[in-house]
Amino acid sequence: MDTSTSSVTTKEIKILETVEDIQERRDQVLGRYQRFKEEAKEKRSLLEDSKRFQYFKRDADELESWILEKLQTASDESYKDPTNLQAKIQKHQAFEAEVTAHSDAIVSLSATGGEMINQGHFAAEVITHRLDELHRLWELLLSKLTEKGLKLQQALVLQQFNRQCDEVMFWINDKEAFVTSDEMGQDLEHVEVLQRKFDEFQKEMASQEFRVQEVTKQADKLVGENHPDHEIIIRRRTEVEEAWKRLKYLTSVRQQKLAGAQEIQIFNRDADETISWILEKDLVISSDDYGRDLVSVQALQRKHEGIERDLAALEDKVLILRSTSTLVFFILRLYHLSEAESDHSANKVRDNPLHLDS
Repeated sequence: MDTSTSSVTTKEIKILETVEDIQERRDQVLGRYQRFKEEAKEKRSLLEDSKRFQYFKRDADELESWILEKLQTASDESYKDPTNLQAKIQKHQAFEAEVTAHSDAIVSLSATGGEMINQGHFAAEVITHRLDELHRLWELLLSKLTEKGLKLQQALVLQQFNRQCDEVMFWINDKEAFVTSDEMGQDLEHVEVLQRKFDEFQKEMASQEFRVQEVTKQADKLVGENHPDHEIIIRRRTEVEEAWKRLKYLTSVRQQKLAGAQEIQIFNRDADETISWILEKDLVISSDDYGRDLVSVQALQRKHEGIERDLAALEDKVLILRSTSTLVFFILRLYHLSEAESDHSANKVRDNPLHLDS
C-alpha cells in the first residue's frame, strides 16, 4: 500500500517536472491570477459605482425634500390677506433669491447623473427617472414661485387702487355735505360770503378732477391686464364715477340756489331802500303844514315838486321790483327755501306801501 502511494507520487512529480507540464501549470496559475485581478478590479468598479449612486441618491433625496418644503411655502395663499402686503412681498423676494441660489444644486446633480448615465452606470435607468422627477419638481417650484410673486403684486395693486378710491370717495362725500347745505344767507352780505366760499370750492373741485380721471385710467389698465379681481375694480370705478357725477349735479344745484338767494337778497335790499324812501317822503306828504305865508307855502311847493320828481324817477325802480317779485316767488318755491325766508321775502312783496303785488 505504501509502495503504491510512493510510486504514484514519484510518477506525478516526474510529470510536473517535465517542461510542458511546468509551462502549463504556470499558465494556469497566471491565468487564474489574471482573472482574479480582473474580478477584483470589476468588483472595485462596481463598488465605486454603487458608492457614487448612493451619494447621488442621498443628494437627490435631500434636494427633493428641500424642493417639497419650498413648494409648500410657494403654494400658500397669503396674498389673499391684504395685511402687511409690502412685508410679504419683501419676504417673497428673499425667498426667490434663496431658490435662485439653490439652482446650483440641481445643475450639479444633473451633471453628476448625466455623467453616470453616459458611462453606462448599472443604475442608469433609475438615475434618469430620478433626474426627470427632480426637474419636474424644480420647474413646478419655479412656476409656483412666479405665480405667487405675481399674485402678491396684483394684491398690492388692488390694495393701492382701493385706497385711491377710498380717498376720492372720502373727499367727494365731504364736499357733498358742503354743497347740500341749506344755508342760503340772511342778507346780501351773508350770501356774498357764501358765494365766495362756493367759488373757492369750485376751484378746488376743478383741481381734484384729475384724481377721478386717474381712478378711471388705472381701472381701465388693470381690467385690460386681466386682473383677477377685475369685477371689484369695475365696481369701484363705477362707484367713484357716479359719486363724481352726483357731486357735479349737486354743485350745479347749489350754484343756482346761491344765485337765486342773491336775487332774493338784492330784491330785499332794493325793496327796503324803496320802502324807506317812501316812508320818509310819506311823513312830508302827510304833514298838516301848508304854510303860514307866501314864502313858506312856496318853499313847501318846491319841496313837494322835488318829491314828485323823485317819485317819477323811482317809477322805473318800482316797476322792476314789481316784475322781480314774480321771480322771487318762483325762486322761493323752486328751491324750497325756509319758511321764515319765504315769509320774509313775500311780506316785502305784499305788505309794503308800494303794493307791488297789485
